[in-house]
Amino acid sequence: MYEKLYIRIAAAGNFDEKFLLEFRRELQSLLWDNLGINATCFFSSSNSSIVPIYKIPKNAYTSHIGKYNTQSLFIFGKERREESLKQFGNLDVLLKVLVLVDFEIYRKGFAGTLFGEAEVGGDIAIVSTAPLENHFKSRFLIKERTLKEALHELGHTIGLDHCKIKGCAMNLSKDIYDIDEKKKTYCKECLNRLFGGYS
Repeated sequence: MYEKLYIRIAAAGNFDEKFLLEFRRELQSLLWDNLGINATCFFSSSNSSIVPIYKIPKNAYTSHIGKYNTQSLFIFGKERREESLKQFGNLDVLLKVLVLVDFEIYRKGFAGTLFGEAEVGGDIAIVSTAPLENHFKSRFLIKERTLKEALHELGHTIGLDHCKIKGCAMNLSKDIYDIDEKKKTYCKECLNRLFGGYS
C-alpha cells in the first residue's frame, strides 16, 4: 500500500469549472485504479466544494518572450502548499501541488514547447494546457493530454525520472503527437522503482 498522498490542484487562468472537476475525478481515479497510489486530489484547503480559479501570478509574464516563466509559477505553487499545510495542521503530511495553467510557459534555457515542469523529488508540478489544444478544440482530447502530462510531472515529484519505454507516462514528449502515443499509466519498470525505492 502506497502511503497517503494529497494533491492540491491550483488552477490559474481561464478554466471551466466543469473541466476541472472532471479532471480531478479522473486523475484521482487513475492514481488509485491504475497505479495503486492512495491519493486525495482537492482544490481548496478550506472547502472541497469550492473550485478557486486564480489570477495569473504577478511578474510571471516575460514580454520579450511572450510567455509566462515557470519560476513564478513554482513560487505560486509553494504558496498554495503552505496554505494547505496550515489548514491540515500537519507539516509531515505528504502533499504535492499541481499548478494547472492555460497559457504558454517557458523555462530559461529551454527552447522547445514546454508542456510542464517539476523537480524530481520536489513538491510542485506545473502543467500548461495551452500547447495541448488542437484545431478541433476537442475537450476530451485536451483533458486526456492534460491527464497524461499531470501523471508525468507528478511522477517527477514522487521520484521518477524520464523513461525510455514507449507508452510510459514518464516518456519524454517533444510534441503533442508524443503525448498521444503515451498511456495514462507508468510502465512496470517505473512502478517497480516507485514502490520499491520510495518511502
